Amino acid sequence: MSKISNYTELMAEQKLIEARIAEQKAILNKGISTLKDKVEPFLYLLPILNIFKKKDSNTSLLMFATSAGIDLLVGQKLLSKSNWLMRLIVSMLVKTVSSKAIVGRGEDKL
Repeated sequence: MSKISNYTELMAEQKLIEARIAEQKAILNKGISTLKDKVEPFLYLLPILNIFKKKDSNTSLLMFATSAGIDLLVGQKLLSKSNWLMRLIVSMLVKTVSSKAIVGRGEDKL
């Protein structure tokens, strides 16, 4: 950047900067659209896998205590000698089953 000495130079510099900004925006938009095209096939799998399913807003103290107890009992005691992946999978399965059992019991009482 050179030193700006008058109004016309200032306006020319402003137009130059605006052109650079527009060019960078075009590059970013092109990159984002390319990324969307690459990710789109995986978006069709989300409803099948139910990974990002909305959780119930009424999380209770019982659910929290159950989750913490499963982490302590299953993750650290029963599977202490197994690898981290097995601990993760087993604790997730047990948490899922227990949460469905707890929610199912709550619905029976209503």
